[in-house]
Amino acid sequence: MGKRRLVIGFLLLAVVLFLAAALLYIRPAENLDLQYSDISWKDKLRHMAETRKAELTLSEQELNQLAKRELNEYIAEHTLPVQITGAEFHLNGEHLTADLNLAWGALDAGVAADYRMEYTGGGLTLTPESLAVRNLSLTPDAFGLEPIVIDFGTYLPDIVEVKDMSFPGKSVKMEFALDWLEVARYLDLL
Repeated sequence: MGKRRLVIGFLLLAVVLFLAAALLYIRPAENLDLQYSDISWKDKLRHMAETRKAELTLSEQELNQLAKRELNEYIAEHTLPVQITGAEFHLNGEHLTADLNLAWGALDAGVAADYRMEYTGGGLTLTPESLAVRNLSLTPDAFGLEPIVIDFGTYLPDIVEVKDMSFPGKSVKMEFALDWLEVARYLDLL
């Protein structure tokens, strides 16, 4: 009977150690938050008017701010099975990586979701391609990740319309259809 208790005790210890190691492994690698700051579209339009080019470039940091804002709005409108406690977004050409910190009860996890970006008819479509917890790859379908469409028209003044988008490196370049007189009126330049 003593040998059996020893084996059971050893197995329980092994299970506890395995669970503890798994919990430590999936913990977020860095502290992230959901704080964002708004982009001054008026300043960007003023720069466009000064250069007379109907285009602007959003840096990786500016896109990060927009994405965090969009994520906060999504969280406020939807009930999620986990709590998103932080996020950071990284650009690499037409690929966007979303590093997310999640909480489910006392369980914390760091997740990286990779999306392919493409411009489609006025919106930016983000199609999930992969999901990973550290080096453990998961399928986006298994967690119900679906394409996300971001309509920049909700952020931009009515006087501009996105005509095209490209993704050079760590930025998003947007080209517009606009009326320069309307832009000047909007900026109070007339």
